[in-house]
Amino acid sequence: MDAVEIKQKREELGLTQKELADLVGASRETIINYEKGKPIPKSKIEILNKVLYGNTAYTTIVRSSEVVKLPVDFENKNGNKFIELPNGQFYMLMPLADFNVQAGLLSNYQDADFLMDLSQHGILVDKPVQGRYVAFKVNGDSMDDGSSNAISRNSIVSTRELQRQHWVNKLRYRDFPYWVIYTTQSKMPLLKEIIEHNTEEGYIMCHSLNDSPEFTDFKLHVNDIQALFYVIDVNRSVSKKVVY
Repeated sequence: MDAVEIKQKREELGLTQKELADLVGASRETIINYEKGKPIPKSKIEILNKVLYGNTAYTTIVRSSEVVKLPVDFENKNGNKFIELPNGQFYMLMPLADFNVQAGLLSNYQDADFLMDLSQHGILVDKPVQGRYVAFKVNGDSMDDGSSNAISRNSIVSTRELQRQHWVNKLRYRDFPYWVIYTTQSKMPLLKEIIEHNTEEGYIMCHSLNDSPEFTDFKLHVNDIQALFYVIDVNRSVSKKVVY
């Protein structure tokens, strides 16, 4: 697959560079580079082949009055779509909550039109799965300590929602340390590491990787939580913080 082929097929499908980027889990600048002849990783070649040449069931992207159809092999009951790749893995698509929609996400959660209008973010999975998956673009520096584990501003975290009935059980915070948390005090979500879950007293202890005094650990009672999403994948932005 070369630069001319990618551009030609993209235009045949009526996709913008941004829309193709959303579907393959890349930035618009990456697609521009591919179309200029820059090297393409093998994993992305497989995804591009499936998106541009797949001929199974279809998902749709609505752009103004035009509907663009793209190949999809499976869709779970919550609307997450899966594209099967030649190597047997699947590319799972999920809505991406950017800064400007995060405050209204919960109130519009059941609105299919609202979710359809959001950009899509994708990750590789071994098989189609059930559950509700959402990606969040990170806003803030509380999880940026400058290390390789840092989750800096503009990173994208892929998450799965944990339903409220499971909160009474011990959270699997050792397996999934990072969580996106909506509280009753704010419409904007928090991204934190959960370091303790006290089921008897009904609270979680939230920790920030950034050790600045403004980001101290705090307890959060489960009654003050609106929604919990545990992080399953991090697409890290390059941190500009320098640690001496």
